[in-house]
Amino acid sequence: MRVYAEYLKKENVRIKTLLQFGDGTDLIGSAVLANPGSAAPISDNFDKTIIAKFYEKTHNIEMKLCNWCLFDRDPTMKWLEKIFNGWYVNKTIELNGIIQLFNCFYDMDPNRENAIMQFSCKSKYVFNESQYFLNKPVFFGWGDLNKNAELKEFARKIFVDYNCKDNPVYRDGFDNNKFYHPKYIHFSYKRDEEVKRILEEFHKLVVDTQ
Repeated sequence: MRVYAEYLKKENVRIKTLLQFGDGTDLIGSAVLANPGSAAPISDNFDKTIIAKFYEKTHNIEMKLCNWCLFDRDPTMKWLEKIFNGWYVNKTIELNGIIQLFNCFYDMDPNRENAIMQFSCKSKYVFNESQYFLNKPVFFGWGDLNKNAELKEFARKIFVDYNCKDNPVYRDGFDNNKFYHPKYIHFSYKRDEEVKRILEEFHKLVVDTQ
């Protein structure tokens, strides 16, 4: 996995993030979590043509590359890889392409609970990228947001605006779903029946849309 991200150093904000597997630049799918975690920038001096090619080919836009950096991988990104490649359901496939990683908001804070408590929808660094989902699988993994009602309503809007009729992972209605964070999935995939269902359904969706 190689990690590329749009990073604003002064604001300590990581916006768009791309997880690339193999040499492919086709879109595998997307994930929306709560906020960026502990991954850190490694360098801003690297070949950025992959990023430009992806956005031009997939979204027909010319991406400004001045703020993009190469990042290291945090545990959440590694858990996401296992969700997408089927590792948790013993059906591992080799990923070749790009997973788009978004967050409800983009302030970097490895302490998830602190970050959630500080969320405000008035920030200019909040999710507004649903147009990038296209027709590929989307995994919503923001976890339990009950400690911040404003953030929970923000996540509700993201979900309601998403057309989930072609995504069997999710049931109609925000409150009828569990949006497990990848960390919870990692530690409960052997025992939690709803987690097992989500993982099976999501892996099938990934395979069927490649």
